[in-house]
Order: sequence, then C-alpha cells, then structure tokens
Amino acid sequence: MSTELEARQQGHAYPVRVGPAARGIAQFTQGHEGIALVTCARVLATPFGAGIAAALAREAPLAATVVLPDGERGKTLAVLERSATRLLRAGLTRRSLVVGMGGGAVTDAAGFLSAVFMRGIDWLAVPTTVLGMVDAALGGKTAVNLPLAKNAVGAFHPPVGVLSDPAALATLPPREFRSGLGEVLKYGFLRPELLPGLAAEARAGRAGERTLAACARVKLEVVERDPREKGERKLLNLGHTFGHGVEAAGGFRRWTHGESVAIGMAFAFRLARVMGRVGEEEVERVEDVIRGAGLPVGIPPAAARRAGALMTHDKKRSAAGLLWVLPIRRARGWAVEWDVVADPAAVREAAREIGRPG
Repeated sequence: MSTELEARQQGHAYPVRVGPAARGIAQFTQGHEGIALVTCARVLATPFGAGIAAALAREAPLAATVVLPDGERGKTLAVLERSATRLLRAGLTRRSLVVGMGGGAVTDAAGFLSAVFMRGIDWLAVPTTVLGMVDAALGGKTAVNLPLAKNAVGAFHPPVGVLSDPAALATLPPREFRSGLGEVLKYGFLRPELLPGLAAEARAGRAGERTLAACARVKLEVVERDPREKGERKLLNLGHTFGHGVEAAGGFRRWTHGESVAIGMAFAFRLARVMGRVGEEEVERVEDVIRGAGLPVGIPPAAARRAGALMTHDKKRSAAGLLWVLPIRRARGWAVEWDVVADPAAVREAAREIGRPG
C-alpha cells in the first residue's frame, strides 16, 4: 500500500510516492542512457540500500555508483567535482539519470550534481530519513555548503520523482530518527491545527506513512504556490536561520540538521516573544513539544554567540539585515509570517536566552 501525491513546480509535475520504493523504480529508469546511483556507504550497506541498488541494476544499466562521505561532509564543492568527474568517466550523457539515495545531505548533493552536470540531467530522489521524506527531497531545492554557510551554492532543479519508503527508516540510528522529527514538528508549528497529531507521533517516536504524507502534502502545496521562494515558501524556513548558524557553529558535526532546526524554532519563538509578537505561553508550548520529541531547545552560551555571528551569512537577508520567519499571536494559537525585520538588540536577547549551560 502507498500514498501517491503530485508535486507541481513551474509547469513541471512529478509523483511523490510514500510506500514501497523498489517497485516504482522501473517507472523512472526507462528511456535513460545509463544510471548513476549517488549514495553513502552507510545507506548502501543496509538491506534497503542494497535492495534499491539491485533493483536499479535489474531495470537499467547501472553505469556508476558514487559513494559520498557521510552527512554534510558529502556536500562540498570538492566532492561535487570528484562526483561529476566520476559520471563523465562512466560515460553518462545528457540523457542519463541520477538516483540520489540517502538522507537530506545526499539528496541535496545528488540533486545539485544533476543540476550542473551537462547543464542539467534528470534525477530521482529516494530519501531514507525522516528529514529527507518530509523536507529535503521535496521541492527541487538542491545545494552544497561553503565553509561559512550551509547551502550557499545551489539551484532549483526538481526531480522526476520521489520514492519515500517508510521501511528505510527502520535502519536509522535513534539519534538520526529523532533528528528528522524536528522537521515534522515544523509543519505542526506552521499549521497549528496539525500540531496535536504530529506532536503525539513525535513523542511516541513514530513517523508512519500518514505522518510522512501529511507533512509532504503541506510542503508540496506551498511549493506549488511559490516555486522559487519569493513569498510563502519562505515559511518553510521556520527555525532555519538560527538553526543553520547552530550547524555551522558546531562544525556541521556537533548538532544534526534536525537538532539545529529544533533549536532554531525555539529561538524563533523566543525572538517573537522578545518582540511582543507572542507570549510566554506560546514559547512554553513549543519548547515542551520539542523536548517531548527528545530534541534540544538550547545550546551552550559560547555556541549561541558563535551561531549568532555565523547566521549573518544566511541567504535570508536583505540590505536591511536578516529577514525572519516568526510567529504572531492570533485568536486561536498563532500564525507564521515571513520577511520579518527584527531589531538586532532583540536578536541578541533571544540568543542569550537560547544559550544555556550544559
């Protein structure tokens, strides 16, 4: 059984399937001159990863398997150059297909590789983490990092399809699974009517087909209305401005992306409280939900100061400074707005509050 959604982005439509992945591979490999599988060693070594690789080899000529370094270490320009050279030497052409199988870092890198190789070739996303299934593999945003900033070099390049198989989640280490719940909760904070159900799933340590499909549906609806992030799509960056600073402050190793986004969402609600947009009640509710999922809501003071300095390199800024995605109180709960300008003193105060010893 599977749930099939349709993604629409600037005249390009592609299926997003939440269910068994191997069965759907043949639909996407037909008509391509050779396949390149881009993944990481940890995923390839799992039964799920081996099964997808075998399915690809059965359905089409698997010309190359590119194994990236784990995590954010696989999202650099140096790795991109090596990967593109590997595709070239394997004889891939403009009519080839890249299959990105792994977490958000892998699909980001595989998508960007396909966007720039031969000026753009098709790619298929097979996310294997909660984060990938509800966020990173959806919407066609692809990128690699620079030392000072995450996703600083990238392109909009939608895939030909997304195959999200919940079976892949069974092999995730507990920390990595919990990390993905940060992005699940993001959709609950953006759509408070979804929060009770998503919070209960996260608290129970689950992310089933219904939860994955519900989150994906929200993202796809937003992307269809704003494919190139000129307006509403900026809402999906809730928690990411300070969160990316947290990742960079930890050298992209100390805190995972989902943990960093969780801290970033706690920061966003605290910044909104400092600005008078929400009250302490909203901050406490959000932080209780985040903690209930086993995710952090603060970092040590020195790291908070470092994150505050590094987030000045974030893409979400204008000549007037950083532009924030922040909640604002409504009669029932809150709404979330984008392109909010915050006084630097308020930002510093929120960073001070997030900086907690231990």
